[in-house]
Amino acid sequence: MLNHKVVLARSLAGVPVPEDFRVVDEPLPEPGDGQFLVRHIYLSLDPYQRSAMAGRHMTGRQPLGPGDMPAAETLGQVVRSRHPDYAEGQYVRHFGGWQEYGLSTGERTERVDPALAPLSTWLGVLGMPGLTAWASIIELAGVHADQTVLVSAALGPVGSMVGQLAMLRGAEAVGIAGSDEKCAIVTRELGFRACVNYRQKGFLEALRAALPEGADIYHDNVGGQMLADAFSVLKINGTVILCGLMERYNDPAKSKPLDLALPILKRAVMKGLVVSDFEHRRPAFEAAVAAGIRDGRIRYREDRAEGIGQAGAHFSRLMRGENVGKALVVLGPETTGRA
Repeated sequence: MLNHKVVLARSLAGVPVPEDFRVVDEPLPEPGDGQFLVRHIYLSLDPYQRSAMAGRHMTGRQPLGPGDMPAAETLGQVVRSRHPDYAEGQYVRHFGGWQEYGLSTGERTERVDPALAPLSTWLGVLGMPGLTAWASIIELAGVHADQTVLVSAALGPVGSMVGQLAMLRGAEAVGIAGSDEKCAIVTRELGFRACVNYRQKGFLEALRAALPEGADIYHDNVGGQMLADAFSVLKINGTVILCGLMERYNDPAKSKPLDLALPILKRAVMKGLVVSDFEHRRPAFEAAVAAGIRDGRIRYREDRAEGIGQAGAHFSRLMRGENVGKALVVLGPETTGRA
């Protein structure tokens, strides 16, 4: 059998396009001692991967060039094992990359229980995006009842969870998203009090109208001009959680630096978020969120593409801000057996 994987067809410049990627075939790898082979079912696509491909992410890796495979988390099933702690048939989440099969030694690998929640959620609301939201709202912001939380990229996997977790603690959530369609989902399906389309004419006026008394907390996934705009509605002594830099992932040169007079005038507390700092909180996070998924208190949207050949186009769509929910590529069925 062959393994199909996606590699760069050329070095990236600006917003990725489908032609930047191509699918190549290689022999199916065989696990050695202490290794196991994972058949990938879901591939996670996340905005930070664009920065990682350019060598700008905190992993410190070199920029990818033609023929290199992008790194990414995957959810899959162990199909061959020579590792004493991983049995064939188990489901795992690991950094398998943009490919249908991957080898693992168990490093940065976690078993997942399909009985607790749908398998795909372990890459979204129960995965890195969900833990990021948990760290933002529960650990760093300490949100409580009677507060108002403003969230950019409110329909994304992080932003949608930020708002829902805030509401579960008695706060209210106001979102920012990139279309009227997205804003309708944010309010009607997720329960945010309001959502403002940042692409509409008169965005700042609409944002101020949605927050006449201001926001206690702003969770920022974007940076640049969006971050500056949020200060116009942040309360005095408000809190800003700096989580993502979507505005600069494609082209850092186009990102607007923050005018430091803005946080000074608002006496703002600004906290940077790196999700790996909160791995010790993962058990509590998973237990609470899995229960919320089961009883319907936590909702989510997934933006799926089918097949490894669609990974490049789906990633391009994500980096243009056209995704509606968590971006996933479905690589195979959940229940079939061996390689």
